[in-house]
Amino acid sequence: MTDEHQTTEEPQAERLGLLAEYDGPEELIDAARQATDEGYTRVEAFAPFAVIGIDEALKAKGTILPWICLVLGLCGGAGALAMQCYMNGVEGPWWFSGYAFTISAKPLLSIPAFMPVTFEVIILSASFGAFFGMILLNGLPKLSNPLFRNERFSRATSDGFFLFVESKDPKFAEAETSAYLTSLGASAIEPIDSETEGHVVPGVIHMVGAVSLSIALVPLFWIWAVSSTTSETPRISLFYDMETQAKAKTQTAYSLFADGRAMRLNVPGTVGRGSLVEDVEYHEGITPEVGLAGARRVSARFVADGDDAEELPAVEPEPNWVADFPLPVTRELMDRGEQRFNIYCATCHGLGGDGDGLITQRAMQLEQGTWILPTSIHAQPVVEQPNGKLYSTITNGIRNMPGYKSQISTEDRWAIVLYIRALQRSRAATADDIPADQLNALLNVR
Repeated sequence: MTDEHQTTEEPQAERLGLLAEYDGPEELIDAARQATDEGYTRVEAFAPFAVIGIDEALKAKGTILPWICLVLGLCGGAGALAMQCYMNGVEGPWWFSGYAFTISAKPLLSIPAFMPVTFEVIILSASFGAFFGMILLNGLPKLSNPLFRNERFSRATSDGFFLFVESKDPKFAEAETSAYLTSLGASAIEPIDSETEGHVVPGVIHMVGAVSLSIALVPLFWIWAVSSTTSETPRISLFYDMETQAKAKTQTAYSLFADGRAMRLNVPGTVGRGSLVEDVEYHEGITPEVGLAGARRVSARFVADGDDAEELPAVEPEPNWVADFPLPVTRELMDRGEQRFNIYCATCHGLGGDGDGLITQRAMQLEQGTWILPTSIHAQPVVEQPNGKLYSTITNGIRNMPGYKSQISTEDRWAIVLYIRALQRSRAATADDIPADQLNALLNVR
């Protein structure tokens, strides 16, 4: 019978290098210069403050971080330019297709228009390169550094000056290197070994990390799963602010009031402060008197031929639209109307008012069948409309056209009406409409 003794060998510490302490910054610079002149290449200096001249003494190589920033910046700029060219200039039936749409009369591949986004992405990419490149080049993240366990090295932040020669240096030989550092005036030399304890992460940490990661992924998968669904259940609010307060919301039933509505009507006869409209002709395009200037059809009963009853349309008076302009007609007002028309109206109606704006052209190209062509302002019914009705259409909208009361001021709406009249008259202009001096100039052109 034999006894078997099992022995577990302790992990052997690896020699990382030698740490030499010097009395001051001048001694540290001199030692660093002589060590690098001797051929040592993996040498690092530590001091409590910036020591001028230590980089030259260590023959420190320049960092490649600027090149990393340059390469990533150029790649980001090229990617941003390619992304915009594809999104704005390439369109097809495939998934994630671009959207070729002319904006502000710019070509689909307008490099100058793409420069702001390209510039921003260049800056963003270079910033990422500087941040993550610094982390990688410094060997981070690093949980610990064996130098921090050396009691003598703790003085590197107060009054200690140290030179560290790594064991990976081709000239490193512990005995010879220690003697050489001593000859350079080192007051103390200590070997630095790798850490032999705490290298293995306990298994429980791995388990806790895996479980925590799995739990953290649950909300992401849940959000992805419900992102394309609807629910009548109120959403969960972690912070009870004004959004989640108990209140009656618009367009919902509410039992507190007799009519069952949460929204309350304005008290009849009340006018909001600053909202009183005294000049009806100017603000609404209608004269106070109601006449039969137009006709709107409503249902009425008409009895004819005895007891036979027939449903016939009846006439309800339209407002008496304003015929003249409530503002002085000036060149400045005309120019203002042209500017506002080109901004708000030309996108659908076109610069000439023929209903061929960029959005209309785009909708017709898609052939989706849901787009209704805008009415040409040169159509005879539009030409015959009173100025007040044109103003009301711009203000309140008509059919699929929204109203622009909230976007365009009252004076600018009348300016647009004036410019529309000018466009309409330009289609039927005669020689009598041209000033005499300009007509003579035109007739004399050969």
